[in-house]
Amino acid sequence: MASVRLKGKGFEARLSVNGRQLSKTHATREEARRWAAGIKFGFLNPACAPSAYWLTFHEACQRYRDEIVPLHKGAAQERYRIKQLITLPFAKKELSNLTADDLKTYRDGLIARGLSGSTIRLNLALVSAILNHARKEWGIDCENPVQEIKKPRPSKPRSRRLTGDEETRLLATLSECKNPLVKQVVKFLLETGMRRGEALRLRWEDLNLQTRVVTLKDSKNGHARWIPLTESATKALPLLTHSQARIFPITESALAQAWGHAVKRAGIDDLRLHDLRHEALSRWAHRLGGDVFKLAMISGHRTLQMAQRYVHPVRAEMLATEALADPKQAI
Repeated sequence: MASVRLKGKGFEARLSVNGRQLSKTHATREEARRWAAGIKFGFLNPACAPSAYWLTFHEACQRYRDEIVPLHKGAAQERYRIKQLITLPFAKKELSNLTADDLKTYRDGLIARGLSGSTIRLNLALVSAILNHARKEWGIDCENPVQEIKKPRPSKPRSRRLTGDEETRLLATLSECKNPLVKQVVKFLLETGMRRGEALRLRWEDLNLQTRVVTLKDSKNGHARWIPLTESATKALPLLTHSQARIFPITESALAQAWGHAVKRAGIDDLRLHDLRHEALSRWAHRLGGDVFKLAMISGHRTLQMAQRYVHPVRAEMLATEALADPKQAI
């Protein structure tokens, strides 16, 4: 049986495991108690995790980040959210002691900071996933209070498109970037409708210049898809270099940083890098005459309802159509 005793300015936990005497000094008695329990129950080995182990939310977040998050496609985003979660006041609580009031306070704090409903729901979904995994896979005896609180409504999907001379100003500003790949990636995204991560992961072997088709083997939904390349998309490709396996050898963080500076210099408000996907797919919808079946094949959406979001003509397109339909204008 483990013992905890005062030692200097800390607390020393001592226990015997397989005939070996182990000890470690901690800042508080509670930390010493948890460490001794973890060693005793073999919690460092996930297969031996007992239901009685009192895991804190902070510890659960770290273990989930190290073991589960690397298996997910949105690993970078989840790591960022977990980094925020472990700083919360209730992170020091044991999982079995988490309450709905803790999550309500967390939710209300996010609302007060002005975060969107969709972002708040994503954060709460991650908390819920960690708690469910701890209960189902690690054998931790805990409840999921996220299920007991009201979530904010999802935000309305963005429909930001380039207007006026925004594209011209943006590309002119991007031409000033030290790294020419920034402008090439942006033009490629505008022509293909890919997500930035998908484009940056492309390799030369995924590209067939003869048929002008690019193959996405690893998309967001896990299904491969094929995207036809327009002439402008082909021109946006950098020169083939055998020393680089990727078509666009630039990191997401470098691209995002350059994008932020370029948009600011161009004087364009409320334009995100992901908005290029909406602009590109809206243009594809116009090229395809509103055929959502073909559009879904290009966009990678698994439902026609999602693809249909991009079949919305802008005002200029509507006016042009009405003018052609007017007999007086046809004369």
